[in-house]
Amino acid sequence: MLRKPVEKQSCVGCGYCCIRNTCSFGVAKHPQDLDKTCPELSWTGTRYTCKLMAADNKLADFYRRELQAGGGCRSFNNPWRQDVRKREGPENLSGRSGTPRPLTPDEELDRK
Repeated sequence: MLRKPVEKQSCVGCGYCCIRNTCSFGVAKHPQDLDKTCPELSWTGTRYTCKLMAADNKLADFYRRELQAGGGCRSFNNPWRQDVRKREGPENLSGRSGTPRPLTPDEELDRK
């Protein structure tokens, strides 16, 4: 089945993509928090932002480029876009049914 191209929409800071699947940089920086929301994800009171991409971070431009930040929302099935708010408790993990995070080397061995 072919899908028609969908226009990307601007990021609204709902946190869906980051809560659903921590990026490889977040996993590398916080391997002890693989079962939690990435510590780099921050709620500002109106939207989620990534501390890795903060202006005071010397590598912010690198992270933005590598993660294609600002390129628009790619989650065509994102239920949170219309309800931007802080996600807490079990809801904070509800999106994890999507693409799984990378496995740690120990998890890879356990899997075999």
